[in-house]
Amino acid sequence: MFKNETLNVAPAACMTAGTNSSVFTHKRGRHGVAHAIVTTLLTWQDRLRQRQTLLELDDRSLTDMGISHSDVEYEVSKPFWIR
Repeated sequence: MFKNETLNVAPAACMTAGTNSSVFTHKRGRHGVAHAIVTTLLTWQDRLRQRQTLLELDDRSLTDMGISHSDVEYEVSKPFWIR
């Protein structure tokens, strides 16, 4: 079997590391997974709130920040899971 000299593991193990749910749970623990899920959901909620606030800004505020209406439209059109 070939080994990856840098990581000293088999190439197949490198490709599948972290994809097995038992490995994922083992590394993070149950609380770590729950924390990651809650953090992700809160991030998505905050993104939606920020984009809504951006829509409510007047022309003067946008000009002061150097943001055009097309920039706002682009940002608001993105799905909440996209940065």
